[in-house]
Amino acid sequence: MRLVIDRYLRPGHTLALSLSLALMLLPPTAEARNPKKPASPPTMLQNPEVVDFIQQMSTKYGFDQSTLSANFENQRPDNRIIRIMAPAPTQLTPNWVAYRDRFVNSRRINRGVQFWDAYSDTLERAAREYGVPQEIIVAIIGVETEYGRNMGSFNVLNALASIGFYGERRREFFQSELEQYLLLARDNNLDLLTTRGSFAGALGIPQFMPSSQRRWGVDFDGNNKVDLIHSPMDAIGSVANFLKSHGWQKDQVATIPVTPPQPLPTDFEKVDVKPGLSLAQYRDAGFVFASPLRESTPATLVSLSSPKAATQNWLGLNNYYVITRYNRSAAYAMSVIELGEAIRQARVASLAATASTTLQE
Repeated sequence: MRLVIDRYLRPGHTLALSLSLALMLLPPTAEARNPKKPASPPTMLQNPEVVDFIQQMSTKYGFDQSTLSANFENQRPDNRIIRIMAPAPTQLTPNWVAYRDRFVNSRRINRGVQFWDAYSDTLERAAREYGVPQEIIVAIIGVETEYGRNMGSFNVLNALASIGFYGERRREFFQSELEQYLLLARDNNLDLLTTRGSFAGALGIPQFMPSSQRRWGVDFDGNNKVDLIHSPMDAIGSVANFLKSHGWQKDQVATIPVTPPQPLPTDFEKVDVKPGLSLAQYRDAGFVFASPLRESTPATLVSLSSPKAATQNWLGLNNYYVITRYNRSAAYAMSVIELGEAIRQARVASLAATASTTLQE
């Protein structure tokens, strides 16, 4: 090893450097020759809250306490997940353009057309039974997992328990989801040690939380079980059922493009995600938009900004709000809407091209 010595050592540093060099020449100590490995973090079973939770699951639902204990004995809190779920130290700068480009791009559009073609009968049936447009169902699955390609790599049991018992926020919610997951796993014979999902414990092709799957999951392929991990048909039916159950209105648009007045009236600077003010109120305040809907229709202002682009604005209606029940982010909802429309247009063009080729033959 070649040592590089700073030529600009301040007075007093020379002695320290000499001692350091001398120590480097001494034979290694026993500790240096055999360094101790860092102690492993304690298993979850050593957490009294986890022990109490296991006892409750046994008392409330009849789970075998020793079997559950054995599963938690193998689990340690995942600090990656805890860090991801921790409150952000600073407010991030919104960037709608960058967010949109992650989801509304040629790859997801083309794969969305392929998914639609592969499950066209199922999507048509879901739209007929639940009143949800096929392109919205396809787009949600596309945004969530790219049509089942990226369903998550985190052990679901570990993820839910890490946040529920070691996280900085929403512990009660994630403990409840862990309870629902154990019930779901028992009902569907899921292997607790191998089942994977998102860092927040969402499962399968549509990334349902366990409670959502138990409540809104649908056996849409007719095999007498709800399988959102392996069955695209069940995923399609479940997404449609979720949206209808949250109030989707058939044949109604989700958003209306709008130009807000400048400056924006203070009453409209912060509006709730749920539509509240009427279209008439927006129009009277100077918002410019075209809509055949009744003036009494409730709406909410959706504004998405980017550092190097003009802010885009819409009036979000009931169906926009329903999409935010899947994910509360306005950027998420608008990505679903815009990806769905892009897929629909691409598929129309693809079908027209196929029909034209067939006629020429």
